[in-house]
Amino acid sequence: MRLLYVILFLGFGALKAQQMPQVRQINVSTSLYNPAGMAMNKQASISILARWQMLGFGYEPRTIACFGQTIIKKKVKTVFNPGSRIQYPIEPIEKKKKRVFQHFIGGQLISDNYGAFKYIESSGNYALCIPLYNQWKLSTGIRIGIKNNVFSPSQASVLNLSNPQLPYDGGDLTYDGFLASGLRSISLSSGVGFTLFSKKMFFSGALQHGGLLNSLGNKNDFFDQQYHWNSQIGYTMNITNGLELQPIINIKQMYQGPVSLETTLMTSINYIFWAGINYQHNASFGILAGMEVSDNLKIGYSIDFSTNRINRFSNGGHEIYLSYGF
Repeated sequence: MRLLYVILFLGFGALKAQQMPQVRQINVSTSLYNPAGMAMNKQASISILARWQMLGFGYEPRTIACFGQTIIKKKVKTVFNPGSRIQYPIEPIEKKKKRVFQHFIGGQLISDNYGAFKYIESSGNYALCIPLYNQWKLSTGIRIGIKNNVFSPSQASVLNLSNPQLPYDGGDLTYDGFLASGLRSISLSSGVGFTLFSKKMFFSGALQHGGLLNSLGNKNDFFDQQYHWNSQIGYTMNITNGLELQPIINIKQMYQGPVSLETTLMTSINYIFWAGINYQHNASFGILAGMEVSDNLKIGYSIDFSTNRINRFSNGGHEIYLSYGF
């Protein structure tokens, strides 16, 4: 039987279950999971999100994400006759309203460390927003990027298979395979998604990773990116003037992995403060809060605690969010 030190155990567990970063404040970071989510926020912004998970083990999952977006605005041309003596603008004749498509571009840079594994991913996003009927809109998005995966043997300790008291002398096929196949792998990453939304409700779905040939580097089974899909649904309820309640359900899965169910209940006060609770089935429970410091600056924080056997060893996790709009 293979005996692995807890650091390597965490590393391999995260490799199979966390090829995408885990984020608690999904209400302000939808574009991390779905490029089409950029259309739900028309303000040009740049945001930073930092997360520490399962503190207490050592070499815990640590994520830093920097992401931003902007809307592509069409330049308005003013037509006038320089020889005219009229000193006031001419109001154009009102025409029938047309459907105006909106284009969004953005990008993200993610650094994720988990046990003996780490990666840095840089990607660009594009989203097209199409107005439908009755104030509903449909956005579709695509993401293309490059990902650098690294394995650090110094942060992975493997016990001797025959006698744990002796130095490791080989025999663990997984660990030996990593060393033989190389410690670094560069590959392409991609994603597609859609979002159907109105002022009160939204529904989205996305498929991440895979689908592109990893032609920029050496591909091997250990760093092979698996398909991820996720789906979200949310509804905003007006409780009273300035007070809103928004439940959000997030379902996600990595190919050949278990389905993860996560629910969030958010409340917004005077459109300035927000707070809520988050629960991931058989994983964790968390509290989150934030505020709009100004028209341009937003801050947020969340804390979560494990609800499974890991809580005997972990002190919970923390997440910080900072966003500046233009």
